[in-house]
Amino acid sequence: MSEIKRPSIHDRLQRVLVLASSGLIIAIITTMWFTEQLPAAIRWPIVVLLVFLIALVSASMLQRQVSELIEQPLGHCVEAADAMAKGDSSRTVPPASTEEFNRLADSINRMTEQMNAATQSRLRVEKLATMGRIAAGISHEIGNPVSAIANYAHLLRMRTREVPGTAEPIDALEREITRIDRIMRGLLDYARPRRLTPKPIVVDEVIEDVLRLLGDQGIVRRFRVDRELEAPDGVVYAERHDLEQVFVNLLLNAVDAMDREGDIVIRSRINEASAFTESIEKRRTDPEPKRWAHRPSKRALAWLARPESPSRFLQVVIADSGTGVSPEDEERIFEPFFSTKQPGKGTGLGLAIVASTIENLGGTIWVQRAREGGAAFVILLPLHASGLRRVAADVPPAFP
Repeated sequence: MSEIKRPSIHDRLQRVLVLASSGLIIAIITTMWFTEQLPAAIRWPIVVLLVFLIALVSASMLQRQVSELIEQPLGHCVEAADAMAKGDSSRTVPPASTEEFNRLADSINRMTEQMNAATQSRLRVEKLATMGRIAAGISHEIGNPVSAIANYAHLLRMRTREVPGTAEPIDALEREITRIDRIMRGLLDYARPRRLTPKPIVVDEVIEDVLRLLGDQGIVRRFRVDRELEAPDGVVYAERHDLEQVFVNLLLNAVDAMDREGDIVIRSRINEASAFTESIEKRRTDPEPKRWAHRPSKRALAWLARPESPSRFLQVVIADSGTGVSPEDEERIFEPFFSTKQPGKGTGLGLAIVASTIENLGGTIWVQRAREGGAAFVILLPLHASGLRRVAADVPPAFP
C-alpha cells in the first residue's frame, strides 16, 4: 500500500479561493441576467446584497479551512509538546490532512519515540550500575557461605551414604544450592564488565552449532525446527560465546513456552535499512508469500533512526508456537528478575542477559506475537566490515 499523497496548505487554500471566486462571479452574472428587466433602483441593491452574502460565505469557508488546515493540527502539535515537557511521553500527534503538518506530526512522533528509547536506555544503564554494585556485594557476602554449604552437603552425603532416607533431602539441598549458584552467576554475567576479545563471527554458523548442541542433548528433538538461514555473509564483530549464550537462551525459552511438542522457526537474512522501513506499508499488497510478517517495534525504529545506525544489518528471528508474550509484558520481559514462568522455573535473568548482550554488540531486540502463534524474538545486529564487503549490492526487501 503506497503512502497517501497529501496536498499542501497552499494547494488547499488556493482551491478554496478559486471555488469561492468562481461562485461569486457566476452568482453575479446570473443575478444580473435575471434582474436585467428590473429598474436600476431595485436591481443594484439586489446585486450588492448578493455580493455581500457571497463574500460573507466565502470568508466563513476560508476561516473554516484555516481552522481545519492550520489551527487544529498546530494545536495538536502544541498539546503534544506540552505533554512531553510535563513528562508525558505517551502523547502522539494524529496524522494531518496536509503535507506540511503531517510531516511535522511524523517528526514530533519520531522525536517522542527516540526520547522514550533514550529514557529507557538511561534507565537500563542506571539499573545495570545498581545491579553491578548489588552483584559485587552478594558475590562476597553470599558466595562464600553457599560454597561452604555445598561442601558440607557433599560431606554429609558421604557420611550418611548407608543411612536410609537421607539421599532425597540431600539431593534437594544440593539442587537448591545449584539454583542459588546459577542465580549468582547469571547476576554477575548481567552486571559485571568483562574483558572482551571480539572477532568477526558468521552468525548462521553459530546458530547451526547451537541447534546441533541442543539436538545432541535431546532438548529440541521432540520439536519441529524450521531453519531459514539466508545470511551466509552475515558477519558480526562479537565473542562467539556471547552469541551462543544469546541463541541458547532464546531457544530454551521457546522450548519452555511449548508443551512437549510444537514448532520453532529460525530465520536470518541481511536487510537494508531503507527497504526494512519502506516495506512495512508495501507488504499487504505484495502478491508473493509473506515470509517476514514481523512489523518493527518502536525500539527498532528508534534504533534505525540513530545517526550511527548502519545502512545494512543482520536480522535474526526466533519464533515458536507456544503461549506467546502479552503486549503489556513486551518491554518488561527484558528486565532482570522479571519472568512469566512459574515460580522456581526460571531466574528472570536469561532475557535480561540476552538484551544486554545484543545492546553491547550495537544491536537491538524486541518481542512480538509470531505468526506461528507464540512469541517472535527479532534481533538486529550491525554487520562487520568483512561482511559488508561480501554482501551483494542488490538486497531484497525486508518483507518480501
